[in-house]
Amino acid sequence: MANEVLKVWQQVLANADRLRNESLRELFNQDKSRAQSLTRTLKDGQTEIVADFSKQLIDQQALDSLLLLAKESKVLEKFAEMCQGAKVNLTEDQPALHTALRADAKSSVLVDGKNVVALVHEELAKVKAFTEKVRGEKKFKTVVNLGIGGSDLGPALIYDALRVSHEPQIKCLFVANVDSTEINLALRECKPEETLFVVCSKSFKTAETLANARIARVWLANGLGFDVHDKKLAEHFVVVSAKPDQAASAGVVAANSFQIWPWVGGRYSIASAMSLAPTLAFGFDVFTEFLAGMRSVDQQMQNTAPENNATLILGLVDVFNFATGRYLSQAILPYSSALRLLPNYLQQLIMESNGKSVRQDGSTIETSTSPVIWGGVGTNSQHAFMQMLHQGTQAVPSEFIGFAAIDNVDEASHDALIANMFAQSKALAFGLTKDEIKTGKDASHRLMPGNRPSTTLIAKTLDARTLGALIAMYEHRVFVFGVITQINSFDQWGVELGKTLSIEISHQINDETTKETSQSDSAVNDSSTKSLIGWYRQSRKSK
Repeated sequence: MANEVLKVWQQVLANADRLRNESLRELFNQDKSRAQSLTRTLKDGQTEIVADFSKQLIDQQALDSLLLLAKESKVLEKFAEMCQGAKVNLTEDQPALHTALRADAKSSVLVDGKNVVALVHEELAKVKAFTEKVRGEKKFKTVVNLGIGGSDLGPALIYDALRVSHEPQIKCLFVANVDSTEINLALRECKPEETLFVVCSKSFKTAETLANARIARVWLANGLGFDVHDKKLAEHFVVVSAKPDQAASAGVVAANSFQIWPWVGGRYSIASAMSLAPTLAFGFDVFTEFLAGMRSVDQQMQNTAPENNATLILGLVDVFNFATGRYLSQAILPYSSALRLLPNYLQQLIMESNGKSVRQDGSTIETSTSPVIWGGVGTNSQHAFMQMLHQGTQAVPSEFIGFAAIDNVDEASHDALIANMFAQSKALAFGLTKDEIKTGKDASHRLMPGNRPSTTLIAKTLDARTLGALIAMYEHRVFVFGVITQINSFDQWGVELGKTLSIEISHQINDETTKETSQSDSAVNDSSTKSLIGWYRQSRKSK
């Protein structure tokens, strides 16, 4: 860290230490306006997300030091540079231009002399035309999305979240796992003549996706009575990739293909044609609203003063909680069944982005980085793991997410749902003291320590625009954390190693090891892996 940044970072650490044993009860008692002073709002006239972080173990002094840290680290300046195409992904020599995927058509961002915003809108026009064609013809009743990671979690989240407010014209199924059980169960719900497969792979080298595409092709050929190489099967396949030309060589022949670009990471591709499946389900206008919500947060991040910048501040609260080493995990608790897939989506977005142990310059990082992200939908979580959050030995910061109104729900039930959300955040923060417990021999068992930090995000309703805004907010919090900790939030070499090793181990399982591979170069030169491969091969044969 530069000297000035390091100096401010020491102030942040000192505040974290000072507040370590502070009482949220006392903080609220000392400041009657605490809720108002530690609440910010994301709003643009159509979307409003209130972020109440007053139940975090933070105070104005700590927040001021965090804002100074953001200033000295030039977070907002670097965000603007990223949005304009700076090569922030240094290890892969790439920009990170997910914001260009939802930029206004009149704007311009140059990469290698080309206006990528124009390229994006050309592709969006193709997506719109294809969507209107498919929905107009009404031939396909089911879309099966074949992808994994960002090619699966994002589109699945959109589809699941928006079914509450929009009736899907086309049913979507999502298959990610190379475990063929998953695709076989999905195909049971499909009729070959009515099924369209959307094959999503940025590199078109993703083993899981290619395996599932092969199974889909055989199933389709058998169901339609065609040869597996019949060109007519192409009408049932769509490809979304940064390298669509490689689809045919990988065995996937599609009548239609859509482009994404190397400067968009898979986990940031939700605003691209990767979300073709839910776009086909709900229509292009709904996807346009989703993009508008994301674009609104992009603009607010750049144009709002730091002290009022909700996204920046929430990112700094993440820094205060996790980069200082105060906490190791974070619970994501959406109080809406429509957002039941959000914790899964955020696991990839946050942990794949910031789960790093070296800085941009290659030096070892001395701060903590990504928390472990987990969670579940409320109120189910209350009857599963929230006992640990209330009385366990680990304090886990929680993020509650709710909505003032949801389409097509029972109002009384929704009131009870939100009452539960408010009650849980209150109980986590303030606990239950001995004085508040009636005398009894089990009083110690009912004692609640409180002081368990949480943030509450609440919006007026869950629609496409709000969903887009919510996701963009999380994207930019990841960016804030990455800048402060000086890591590259846009590569994922740990993931790549696993892919490389799996290929060699697959060869070993199938007796395809080449003579040229030396023992020292082999992925299976350890006794454990060799033993496991041997057991598996023997057991597979003897079944």
